[in-house]
Amino acid sequence: MMDRIMRNLEDAKAAVMCANPSDATVHIEKMVENLEREGLSPAQRERLEPRLAELRELAVAALSGAKQAVDHVQAVLEAARSLQTYDSDGRRHVAPVTDREPRRF
Repeated sequence: MMDRIMRNLEDAKAAVMCANPSDATVHIEKMVENLEREGLSPAQRERLEPRLAELRELAVAALSGAKQAVDHVQAVLEAARSLQTYDSDGRRHVAPVTDREPRRF
């Protein structure tokens, strides 16, 4: 039983590391089903908790990275929609560009 739970946990970890949250969710749900069906002894819990903490840290890091990527893309899109210039005194001026949306090539 514990082998199945640990395998589910390792598979979830691999899915998070491969940026595949849907697979990670499936493996976590399978692990929860096994835990609900068969229970967990204190010794097994002690063995499982550090690995769950590691998975949690990976998931938080993945979420943080995804949020940073979204922020960067938004900054690029914003920069593409504006013209930034500097005057002779070094002051920055931003003017919106009314051109069409940026295109992908």
